[in-house]
Formats: sequence, structure tokens, C-alpha cells
Amino acid sequence: MDTKSKNSRFTLSALFALVVSLSLLLLTAVDVYHNRQYMNKDSYFESSNFTNEVRLFVELVKDVHVDFAGYERKIPEEKLGKATVEQFYREREDALRNVREAIESEYAPDIENARRASDTKELDRLEKEKTAKLNNALEKETANWEEQFLQMVAEKDAEYEERKNSLALRTGSFKYYVRDNKTGKVYTNMTHEPSEAELSKNTLYVIRFPENSYQKHSEFADINRTYQLRQWSGVFYVPKKPEGYSQIHADAVYYDSKRGRLLGECALLTVTLLVTALLLWYLKLNRAASHPLVVKSLALLRRIPLDLRIIALFPIGITYLMILDMRFFFLPIGVDHFFTLGIVSLFTAYLLLQALEAWHMYLHPESFHEQWQKSLFVRQKELLRESYANRSLFFKVFLLFILTVGLGMSVALGLLAIAKKSEEFFFLSLVYDLFYLAAVVPYVLRRLRLMNRIMSGASEMSAGNLDATIEKIRKGNLSNLAHSLNNIKLGIKSALEEQMKSERLKSELITNVSHDLKTPLTSIINYVDLLKRENLTADEIKSYIDVLDRKTARLRVLIDDLFEAAKMSSGAVELHIEQVNVASLLNQAIAEFSEKIEQSSLTFRVNVEQPKIVAPLDGKKTWRVFENLIGNALKYSLPNTRVLIDLYEKPGEVIMTIKNVSAYEIDFDAEELFERFKRADQSRNTEGSGLGLAIAKSIVELQGGRLSIEIDGDYFKVIVVFRKNA
Repeated sequence: MDTKSKNSRFTLSALFALVVSLSLLLLTAVDVYHNRQYMNKDSYFESSNFTNEVRLFVELVKDVHVDFAGYERKIPEEKLGKATVEQFYREREDALRNVREAIESEYAPDIENARRASDTKELDRLEKEKTAKLNNALEKETANWEEQFLQMVAEKDAEYEERKNSLALRTGSFKYYVRDNKTGKVYTNMTHEPSEAELSKNTLYVIRFPENSYQKHSEFADINRTYQLRQWSGVFYVPKKPEGYSQIHADAVYYDSKRGRLLGECALLTVTLLVTALLLWYLKLNRAASHPLVVKSLALLRRIPLDLRIIALFPIGITYLMILDMRFFFLPIGVDHFFTLGIVSLFTAYLLLQALEAWHMYLHPESFHEQWQKSLFVRQKELLRESYANRSLFFKVFLLFILTVGLGMSVALGLLAIAKKSEEFFFLSLVYDLFYLAAVVPYVLRRLRLMNRIMSGASEMSAGNLDATIEKIRKGNLSNLAHSLNNIKLGIKSALEEQMKSERLKSELITNVSHDLKTPLTSIINYVDLLKRENLTADEIKSYIDVLDRKTARLRVLIDDLFEAAKMSSGAVELHIEQVNVASLLNQAIAEFSEKIEQSSLTFRVNVEQPKIVAPLDGKKTWRVFENLIGNALKYSLPNTRVLIDLYEKPGEVIMTIKNVSAYEIDFDAEELFERFKRADQSRNTEGSGLGLAIAKSIVELQGGRLSIEIDGDYFKVIVVFRKNA
């Protein structure tokens, strides 16, 4: 017991260790994957950050040494460039011309009118006013353009200063030597052109322009093309030791530190991978899937519907990946690390349970089928199917739902109409509200009243009051439900009556069987005791033996009839169906009873429609039917009366009737005569077993026919119907 408990504790510890190890493994793998670019030794110099720095520095060299060459000694027009200055002056002339044209157009009509009127004074005044206004406008416009020119020069100066300063700030990070092969000019921040030995010894990174191959530095293809077109050649490199602060060198050191960290993570990845593999092997060996914690966890998981679990996998998986992508490997180690690891472990444990359950369903498809049947989709589908089974009720409920939603919208519309003072919308809202109150509410209340009646009636019925009746209201589903409950009540009441009748008949059956078997058996016992006496005469012995013979024969008949009735009711009888002449068979049966008929005071009248009436029957079993029915007529008919037997045909049927007057009062239902040991002779003084009619009915029904009894006072009629078609 202690060993088992200890193994359980070890397995539990291994399970927790597996979850933590796998979580740490995934965190490490994701971090290594996302930072895989830092694994190369020269990862920084292959990064986009460094590429952008090189492109910017090369561009600055070109701008400062070529595009802005001698900039400080240039006049403003030279700083802006010939094309820019020409464009500026063209735009200024256009603006001045537009000013002149505007003022000329403004004064032209008045001057023309003064000329036509030969009004020299007015004409002179208008000319002076126009000239003054034009000069003033031209001065303002010229001043504006001069201000714009100065602003353009200032912006160009600022651009030059910004580029010059940017180049100066980066000279500690980059060294360059560029030669213009056409002019022989050199642009550099070094004292001489570096040799190959110097470059190999003192640099962290070197690039030359133009290069003959773009495979290594394809991102500098445009710079290569520029250097080729201009016939330049240059070398750019990053020195091992920077002059002052260098962002390039700081970034290179940072990249190297990340590479060292990633190498450590790779070692951790290897260790966690091995630990995870060992834990999986140990847990499989110890059948961890059957551990109580796993079993209970799976049981809780299965309480979540299968389709909901499948749908939830997507958001849970996305969340899991986002958590795995969180920053985890940093110093110093603190609470954040344990919190992140704990959250990841919870997700890992849940997904492991999902994987274990998926594997279980793969091995046991019936489990998948069982859980799918309990899924939300199947349950909602079944709910919708069952709800839609009664379309009338479904559409009524749906219509009530729509009308009620409409009421809420109508109230909201009314409030909005009051706020907006819209009489039309308020009137529409009021009309709908009145319709709902006048039509829908009374309808719902009537249904609630009927539902309360149904619930009250059902409660009384369940309490045993089978006389309770649910009153129906008009038509509808609830009215039909009330009718069905009333019918169920009647069915239960009828079943109870049948059960009571069955119990009574069962009691009578036991009493009758006991009586009919006990009577001959008692006689046999008594006469056996008499035979045991001494000094009996031969006549006495013979008399006793005759009585014993009669009683044993009687007992044998009772037992044989009992077994035959049992066989007939169970259907375990083999029938030999053939075309039988029913008329001939009936005549033979009557002939067998001819002696008893003659000894009785009864008169038999037999009416056979035709001498040959054929039906597919078992001859022996049918003869037994005739024998039992004729025997019953002989035993239970009133003396000195007639027994009428008729045999005739109808389409598809052969019908025989036996009619007689009963010697005993029949004060019970005719169907009870078919019960075993039930006899018209309630005192049971006749020789019958009470099984004759039951056996006859069973034989007829096994052959596809039917046997029924009609009683009118003491008038007794048996009707036997055989099918003519098998």
C-alpha cells in the first residue's frame, strides 16, 4: 500500500515536471526562432539596421562632397542652383504680370468711359490712381517673393548644415575613401588610401563600390550603379576602435550579447528536450493516463461540449502563441518570470489534456460518437427539430417573439418621437402599442389560464384523482394537450380496471385450478387408503379400482388440457396447413359425438350450406376446435333444447356458428369465458376443465381466424371464422 502511494506521488510530481519542462521548452524554442537572425557571428552587419546606416552614410558622403561641394563660398543663386533660380524667377514674373493684369482690368472700364466722354480731368485722375495702386501692389508682391527667396536659401543652408553635421557625427563609426576616376578628386576622412593589410587588420566590416557581384550585397545595387555611371571607386569600413561614441559599435556589441544569450538558450533547449523526453517515457511506463488526477481532469474536460472545445481551440491557441511570444529571457530573474511560466504551464496542461483526449477518441471512436451526441450543435439541432415538430406551435411562439420585440422597438420609437417632437412616429408607436395590448396580451392570458388548468388537472391526476377533468377552451395546441391528458386519464382508469379484472381472474384461475385438480386427486387418495384395508371383497376392490380409473382419467384430461392451453397461448405449436374440407370435418366431429347426443335430451340441428367447403387449415387442430365446441354444447346446454350448428361461406371466409340455450345463468362478461378454467357452471359440478374455449380460440387465431361469443340472456352463440386464403 505504501509503495503504491509512493508511486502515485512520484507520478504526480512527474506530471507537474512535464508540464513545466514542456512550457520552458516552448518558451525557449519560440524565443530562439524569433531571434534566429542573431545567431550568425556577423549578424549585426547583415541586419537591415546596419544596411540603412551604410546607405545613409554613402548618401551623406555624396551630398556633402559632391552635391554641396564649395557650398559655403557660393552666392545665394548658386546655392539654390540654376534650375531652381530660373523656375523661381519665372514664377515671380508670372505673379507680377497677374497683378498688373488684375489692376488694368479693374480700371479699364472707367478709363474707357472717361475717354469717350472727353473728360480730361477724370481721365487724368484715374490714370494717376491706377499707377499709384499698381506700383504699390508690385512693391508688395516683389517684397513677398524676395522673402520667399531668402527662406529658400535658409532652408538650403539648413539642409547643408544638417547633412554636414550628420556626416561629421558618423565619421567616428565609418571610414571612407572615394575617388572620382574622371577628375582624380578624392573624398575621404582619412589621411591616405587604406591598404588590404590595414583593412584586414583594423576593420570590423568592409564594403567596396562598385562591386562586380551583387550576391553578397544585393541591397546596394543602386549605389553600385551610381558609382559605375559616375566612374567612382570607393571603400567604406567600420574600424575596430571607434573615435568617440559610435552607435554602430554599440549596436554591434548588443547583437553579440544577444548571440551569446541565444547560445545559452540553445543549451537550455537541448536540456529541456531531453528532460521532457525522459518524463514522457517515465509517465508512459507508469501509465500516468490512469492517474486519478488525470482521470478527474479528463472527466471535467468532458463536461464541456465537444464542439465548444473544438471551437475554443482556435482562440486558446492564438492566446497561447501570444503568451509564448512574450519577453521572457531577461535579467534579473524576478516575479514576472514565474508568473509568465505559470500562465504558460496552465495553457500547456490544458492543451496536453486536449491532446490526450483526442488520442483516446482516436483509439475509441465510440467515445467520440458519444461525446458528439452531447455536443451543443447536436443538442441545439435536436432542440430545433423537436421544436419544429409541431409547426403550428413553433410559428405561434416565433410570432409572439417577433411581436414582443416589435413592442420594445415601438416603445423606443415612441420615446425618440417625443424627444424629436415627431407626431407621425409617435402616432405609429401608439397604434402598435394599442394593437399589442388589445390582441397579444389577451391571447397570452387565455393561454396562461388554460396552462394553469392543465397543470392543476395534471396535479390532481398524479395525486390519484382519476375523476378530474381538464376543461378545454376552443381549439389550439394547449386545448389538444388538455384533450390528450383527459384521454390518458381515461386510459389509466381503463388500465386500472383491466388490472383489477386481471387480478380477479387470476385469483379465480388459481382457485379453479386448485379445485379441479384437488377433487380427483382427493378421491384417488381416499380410494387408495380404502384399498389398503384388509378383508375387502373382490366386488369392493373392483368397485374401488373403477373409481380410481375414472378419477385418474379425469386428472389426466385436466393436465393434458392445461399443457395444451399453455402451448397454444405461447404460440409454440407446429401447424400442418393443407386444404381441408371443413364440411366433411364437421360431420366427422358430430358423428364422433353421436352416441352422447343420443343419450342426451338435446336436439342437434346441423345446417351445412354445401358438402364441400374448403379452407387452408391444420385438420387435426381444427377437429379439436369442433370437438371442444360440440362438447361444451353437450355439457352446458339446457336439457330438452335444441343446438343449432350452421356452416356457410362468405367471400374469403368460412363461418361456423353454434347456438344453444345455457343451462346456467351467465352473469359475467362473455370474454371471461375465454379465460383458463372459467366455466359457465360456477359450482363446477360438470366434467369440463374450463379450458375448452381458451384452447379453441388459440387454435383458431393461430390459423389466422377469429372466435367470438355472443350472449343474449341465456341464449349462447359461438362464431368461428376461418380465412379461405392462406
